[in-house]
Amino acid sequence: MVLYNVQGKITSKRNGLPVPLADIEVLEVDKVGTNYLVDVIATGKSGMNGNFSISFDFPYALPTRPDVILRVSQNVGGIVKYIYNENPSEDTRWNIGDVLYVNIGVEEDCVTFNPPVGGAPYNQLFVFTRVGVIATADIDQTDGYAYSDINPAAPNSMDANSPFGRTLDVAGWFGMFCDVEYYKIQYSTNGIVWNDISDPLYNNWYDVANGRWVTESLGPVTIAGVTNLYKLPRRDIPWTFPDLLARWDTTKVQDGLYTLRILGKKVLSGAVVDAVFLVIDPSYGTLKLQIDNTPPKYEIKEVWHNTTPVEPCTMVAFTSGKIKVIFEASDIKGHLRQYSLNAYYGHNQIVVPTPAPPVSPSKAVDDYSTHIGPTKKWNGGTYTVEYPASEYDSTEMPTCAYQLRLRLDKRTTNGYGLVYWGYEDTVHITIQR
Repeated sequence: MVLYNVQGKITSKRNGLPVPLADIEVLEVDKVGTNYLVDVIATGKSGMNGNFSISFDFPYALPTRPDVILRVSQNVGGIVKYIYNENPSEDTRWNIGDVLYVNIGVEEDCVTFNPPVGGAPYNQLFVFTRVGVIATADIDQTDGYAYSDINPAAPNSMDANSPFGRTLDVAGWFGMFCDVEYYKIQYSTNGIVWNDISDPLYNNWYDVANGRWVTESLGPVTIAGVTNLYKLPRRDIPWTFPDLLARWDTTKVQDGLYTLRILGKKVLSGAVVDAVFLVIDPSYGTLKLQIDNTPPKYEIKEVWHNTTPVEPCTMVAFTSGKIKVIFEASDIKGHLRQYSLNAYYGHNQIVVPTPAPPVSPSKAVDDYSTHIGPTKKWNGGTYTVEYPASEYDSTEMPTCAYQLRLRLDKRTTNGYGLVYWGYEDTVHITIQR
């Protein structure tokens, strides 16, 4: 008998966050003819960081080793939901070693956990901590861009100076010794007129006694005539977002630079009054966010063969001259991230235009890393890409049906990833050599 160990981490493919306190089953697979029989041989639970380690005995001597698949579930509000379930005919791990490490990416909706940095300050301060998983320290508090002024030579510099959009998870800590029971979170464009965030806020806490997650509404509520109040989560139990303050739907406001602030409240003699023992941190007590929810423009405008326009589904006798593609890849807000115009044919074959002599670059592919500057803007524009028959001969571009594909992304983020990305426009033609 050998002691085996299955270990790894469970994360959400949607936001990259760990999946905590999930129930993991290790199932042994037996193949009988064309059928697969499975039995649970070990169980375990992921920690708050999504990590798990499950050890078990296998009642057979070497060289026989277990063949296993995994199944993962969560108990949310008393309902067990399977969030990951491997198929024995496709996913079985045959003859595993003594230790098996598995990274599990969950695609289905699941309860995730955003571990806070540190914890509630041991003082009376309030600080904004993050938007999604982007720390406030990575958000420029002059113009509200995330990842400001990344060096163009650095990795992922096309994501520099990212604005925010869609629904944002805004988080912050209240110091342990402040007297805040409820709070308002407000936004303003000028620092004079302030508006309440009033979007519903739900969070999940773990009921240890019953082994399940419980979903709870934290607001907004109205108390003694005061509207749009949110309550603080209890500090004695684990929450999926311990420092979550608001889920702000920014599509309800116009694009632009916004400042967020907090107002601490408590209930005294049936009335809602200002918290007395609350200190707003001078550096992170307010939060500036650049909001952009305007879609980009992406269109293949014209295709020409020499002086003749080429309509979709046209067959082009490409023996001389050039094929010219005119397209627009632009963003009126200046937050373009990248675009590419490529010709695809056959089985994943691609034709990438080369730079025109002697030094002018091809405009078929570009990204923000080549446009980082003081304005933090890149609008893109209308471009022309040419395929000369003399350069793209029958080896480079053989007779085939071609898809001219324009793809475009914006830099706008919701704090977890891009929210305006993967835009495509395509035109199909056939080239005959």
